[in-house]
Amino acid sequence: MASKRLIALFSELARLDGLPGKEAPVANYVLSFLKNLGLPVKVDGSAAAALSNTGNVVCEVGGGGDFTLAAHMDTLYHTSATEAVVTADRITSSGKGPLGVHGRAGMAAILYSLERAVHSGLSLKPFTAVFTTRAKGNMAGARHLALPERVRCAFVFGSELDPGTYTASSPGIALFSADVLGRSADASAAPESGISAITIAAKAIASLSLGRHDAETTSNIGTIAGGVNTGLVPLAALVRGQVRVSEADKALPVLDGIKAEFEKSAAAAGGAVAFKWTWDFKPYRHAPGSEILRLAEWAIRDAGLAPVPVASVGGNEANAFNAKGLAAVSFGIGARSLKQHDEYILLDHLAKASEIVSNLIKK
Repeated sequence: MASKRLIALFSELARLDGLPGKEAPVANYVLSFLKNLGLPVKVDGSAAAALSNTGNVVCEVGGGGDFTLAAHMDTLYHTSATEAVVTADRITSSGKGPLGVHGRAGMAAILYSLERAVHSGLSLKPFTAVFTTRAKGNMAGARHLALPERVRCAFVFGSELDPGTYTASSPGIALFSADVLGRSADASAAPESGISAITIAAKAIASLSLGRHDAETTSNIGTIAGGVNTGLVPLAALVRGQVRVSEADKALPVLDGIKAEFEKSAAAAGGAVAFKWTWDFKPYRHAPGSEILRLAEWAIRDAGLAPVPVASVGGNEANAFNAKGLAAVSFGIGARSLKQHDEYILLDHLAKASEIVSNLIKK
């Protein structure tokens, strides 16, 4: 069961607003907390690049070590008006809004473990604690975080999975856009002199085989925009979509196929298209028996849990760290009813998350 101090720390964090890009109140809290423990802490210079009003908070314990523990500071919605209600087995929202469990539980687990270690005189391994910005904004804080070359792995606390469960792999999402150009004309007086960008886009989409390509590869067109009004042949149309893959090299063949159909449709109509794509986040997959999985499973077992490696459904900071060349996994913290007014976390799950943190950092 979670200690009173851990519950109080979570509740304090839950009262702080930290919308994506506006995490300064949370960063200030963490700075003050860690300074009061006598730990070296700073805000990095990532604010401008990450489009936030603060940088990531970085605390290098014992010189920083070769691994990092991370949790994100932002929440998708305001949480300051929401009261954390403690019952016999959980911390739940008062019903006025979400608690921000997804990020705040991971932060509380790390901060509590550090505080307890410092106050009890527990010897700690050298490591770096990181509290990132804009996890809800393409993991921008983690993407722009600069860590020393000695850091080789990262453990992220911020998954709705149960404690004991962790992500050994994750899909990647490639975002694409097709900017279609036709020729505008009066749709009533001279429609034959126009080239409809929307028609070009529609024919290209109709020729595509979207949906599931194999067990781990999917594609989708998500948005279409174009035209000015019903009286004009549309000059332009913008189509956006995504390709989801388990391995990075599977994305390009699908993207090339989508691009080819748009170029074919545009050429046939006398129009043009500019096709672009970029990674929203890259996939990763750790081999069984790899160092990062051995460390993760040891920490989980030492907390009295059975390790359960899973494939992540979406992306988080672990994807950003893996893309940087750091082996990273994400631990479950047990958030429930995410982003809902009845959001909660079980006290036992919060306690187990903090135990896993403690196991990773203690000598």
